[in-house]
Amino acid sequence: MFVAVAASYGQGITVSGTIKTKNNQGAEGATIRILNQDSKQTQSDAAGKYSIQAIAPGDYVLETRLMGFKTQQRNIRVGTTPLTNINFTLEESDENIEQVQVQGLSKAKEIQQSGFNVNVIETKQYANSNTDINQILNRSTGVKIREQGGLGSSYSFSINGMSGNHIKFFIDGVPIEAYGSGMSFNNIPVNIVERIEVYKGVIPAHLTSDALGGAVNIITKRDRRKSIDVSYSYGSFNTHRAALSGSFTDPKKGLHVNVNSFFNYSDNDYRMRTNPEARVFLEVVNPDNPNKFDTLSSAKRFHDAYRSNMTQVEAGLSGKSWADVFVLGLTYNNVYREVQTGATQQKVYGHVFEKSNSIVPSLRYRKENLFTRGLSATIFANFANDKSIVTDTSSYRVYRWDARPDIYFPEAGEINLTKSIQHYNGYNSLIQSTFNYEINPVQTINLTHSFSNNHRKSYNEIDPYNHSYRQNNTVSKNIVGLNYMHDFFDKKWRNQIFAKYYNFAGRVENEDGSDTRQSKSYVGYGAASSYFLSKGLGVKASYEYAYRLPTLVELFGNGVDVYPNVGLVPESSHNYNLGVFYNGEINDRHRIYATAGIFYRDADNYIHRTPPGVVSGSSESFSQYYNYGGIKVEGAEMEMTYSYGDLLKFTINGSYESAVDREQYVRGTNRVKVTYGNRLPDKPWLYGNTDFIIGKNDILGEGTRIEFNWFMQYVNEYSTTWSKLGDRSTNYYIPTQLIQNAGITYSIKHGLYNFTLEGRNLTDVIAYDNSKLQKPGRFISMKFRYNLNIY
Repeated sequence: MFVAVAASYGQGITVSGTIKTKNNQGAEGATIRILNQDSKQTQSDAAGKYSIQAIAPGDYVLETRLMGFKTQQRNIRVGTTPLTNINFTLEESDENIEQVQVQGLSKAKEIQQSGFNVNVIETKQYANSNTDINQILNRSTGVKIREQGGLGSSYSFSINGMSGNHIKFFIDGVPIEAYGSGMSFNNIPVNIVERIEVYKGVIPAHLTSDALGGAVNIITKRDRRKSIDVSYSYGSFNTHRAALSGSFTDPKKGLHVNVNSFFNYSDNDYRMRTNPEARVFLEVVNPDNPNKFDTLSSAKRFHDAYRSNMTQVEAGLSGKSWADVFVLGLTYNNVYREVQTGATQQKVYGHVFEKSNSIVPSLRYRKENLFTRGLSATIFANFANDKSIVTDTSSYRVYRWDARPDIYFPEAGEINLTKSIQHYNGYNSLIQSTFNYEINPVQTINLTHSFSNNHRKSYNEIDPYNHSYRQNNTVSKNIVGLNYMHDFFDKKWRNQIFAKYYNFAGRVENEDGSDTRQSKSYVGYGAASSYFLSKGLGVKASYEYAYRLPTLVELFGNGVDVYPNVGLVPESSHNYNLGVFYNGEINDRHRIYATAGIFYRDADNYIHRTPPGVVSGSSESFSQYYNYGGIKVEGAEMEMTYSYGDLLKFTINGSYESAVDREQYVRGTNRVKVTYGNRLPDKPWLYGNTDFIIGKNDILGEGTRIEFNWFMQYVNEYSTTWSKLGDRSTNYYIPTQLIQNAGITYSIKHGLYNFTLEGRNLTDVIAYDNSKLQKPGRFISMKFRYNLNIY
């Protein structure tokens, strides 16, 4: 690196230069800073060039840091004349994998120690495992994910007692629904993700969405110098998973290319089992006597195959006078899913299936120092053409777990009383813009605006002129977030205050061709603060008055297991968090990170999915969303992580949450509600995880590593209906669950080649999730991963 220092009279000295690697190429994204001068730092551009301005004369230490390379420092003396040549050449770290992990954890802890109640998960430690994003998140404090089956199944996501659509999901800050229905956290492999951020209750204003209970933002791997990450795995139930993530940057031309792709397939033919403890029985018709039922001890799922693939390509320019980043992208995803059950496993399907695909062009733009120094702008826009088909053409109304149909109706389907091939065409557009202005090193303003429009048309291919099947509707949202941040006492005390504006507009096309329209606006607000009591020890608190607007599926159903309710109104909640955290190290080897907190949520017009069978005439096929008058959630959580160098790491966490009905009387009467003071249906209220990793470098030769991982998941017993109505003597009881998982990885050439053997639910216990739907049993898989990164 060549550093030239030039005086800018009356404004201090400017230090500028170029950072290069051993092959004499510019190193993009390196951090250059003057130690002990918080405001004196910058990052190198695509050509490796940088500039730090307004430095007073004196002696300093100049540091350069780039992930994957050794950190270097050099003493410099700033005077009134230029310095002589100071040459630096970055050297790749001999412990590349471990150094990158430590630096990533430092970034994670920086976010966690903000005023928000947030978990930050660096995915490097899971990159060699055969897992997806949901399975990683399910280990996190305060997070519970309940799936309806195996790979690709529908799921419900819970954060601190708020679940389902109360939680919003983002990919690189963009709402996940903008990418079409085929994009889901349960099919995104870990290899294409760099970091996951989980915000609980209080959501930063830059994530512009109407999240009531929390938000999850995954940061993907992109815009790197040169990188490729390829993996393939094979496991039980004929499960195949492949992933590719690659980036290329030409520093001289400023050309960026990013590719992310994955493929998933599984038969999901795991065994269902009779379980008297949970009052679950697999009943089938006796082949010799149709009026008699037999109980099977177990049966294979026979109609639950799943296939998905996604490819995203981005190409663009960087380092131009008019744009720091300008990228055009195209995303394609395709999903095929057989439907095995309705909302409970008592309703068995044998012929229903879904297909969907979407094409999503996009644009991404970023410019630093727009019009004036300190002002940056980021714009993202895309349009998703999303098509899906639900086919229900069986002539049998009922299937049993022996894969035999039971009741024959020539004109009927399994979901509906008549056959249908229901087409849903979605047209989703999004424009999101963010402006940041750094007033000074301790004050920043952020303004974000998001406009989304979701239009859905539907018809029945078998009976296209029957308007009772038509569900043409439009939902549009305008959300504006404004955030002000101020640091005090040399950044020991950080405060953020924010406000959000929500506008919701909906249109429904009636059977007679007329329209029903509605439009409403709301204002929310909040604050977050953190304070360091001493080195590594701090407290934080946050509050938000939040709104959430009903989704398309909640309002209009999905044609498979959700019945429409167009009378839903937006819900609101007062959300409070209070926590303490500690991050310390001893002798550069022992590290401890601990956090604990309490939370409280007070929600009105709470939108909750009813247990299956409550909807009139729907049996076990459908559930439905309703507004409840008031829900109160209170709870506590804790997590502690201990690590010793790169040898071992142990994490333990636990969460308690109680979400209860606080509306005492039936509306319009003085009659006490049966559900008053009851915990909400189908919500685990006490759960925890342990995660242990031990590994050793160079044990089988230079550049090798063997690593063993064991983790355990605990869920206390709970009820699938209101807590006082469901106990061990009823069909609504789910027993306590303890699931053991383990994996071992062998890496060679400093992590270039990686081989993993993994087992989930090793003891093959019977485990349940949503509405007592049984999860897969023991799952064994093998994975190969090739990983090359030149940052």
